Amino acid sequence: MKNQEKKGILVISFGTSYQGTRKRTLDVIEEELKRAFGDYAFRRAYTSPTIVRILRERDNIHVDGVEEALERLVRDGFRTVVVQTTHVIRGFEYERMRGSLEKYRPFFEQLVCGEPLLTSEADYEEAVKILGQELEQFRRSDTDLILMGHGTEHAANSSYSRLQQVFIREGYGDFLVGTVEASPTLENMVALVEKRRSRRVVLTPFLVVAGEHVCKDMAGENENSWKSRFLRKGYEVECLMKGIGEYPGIRQMYVRHAKEAERQL
Repeated sequence: MKNQEKKGILVISFGTSYQGTRKRTLDVIEEELKRAFGDYAFRRAYTSPTIVRILRERDNIHVDGVEEALERLVRDGFRTVVVQTTHVIRGFEYERMRGSLEKYRPFFEQLVCGEPLLTSEADYEEAVKILGQELEQFRRSDTDLILMGHGTEHAANSSYSRLQQVFIREGYGDFLVGTVEASPTLENMVALVEKRRSRRVVLTPFLVVAGEHVCKDMAGENENSWKSRFLRKGYEVECLMKGIGEYPGIRQMYVRHAKEAERQL
């Protein structure tokens, strides 16, 4: 085999079954990593078996699971692999992925993995700067911008409160960080907005893709959605259906993490 064929970059995401947001986020992140690693063969994997199944059955699109992708890399003769995750924090999904990488590590000469989006203090500061600039146009004196993250029972859930503190420190006290499945909760967000006496809220994802959580939990018409809750409270509500993977600066953070991993080779 040619040397080029023995070096691969594997991009691992949770995945999404929402085609529109995938094309604007995960697919673009993959393309930018592909360009940044021009002499590496490109591979992708999704960690969600449910999404892998939906894409296969509904769209006839095959995406490998993590171990399936690693098995294929071994079988195809790759000896050096750079892995980059599009996960946001080091939660359960990330830990399971790392477990799979360790299982397959003996089959490669070199296997390195780039960090999730929020890892170092510099990452938090850079993410806040990017989001502050991207969302500047929505800021008003009567408005709070609420970023809806996923949340987890993992200790890494503290990443969201850490992010909140960096927003405050950097002069973005009107940016509030909540989660859909952990804390800070929607109730916490409502209490904060009430305390700040704002009249308007802008809801926006702190998720790479604007998939099911965004369409249903954040902006859905059901009575339990974040949008419905704030409307019932009498607030003017605007929903931004834009995953953070659509922001060029966020995508470049993933590229930077992959390049930092490559330097370990």
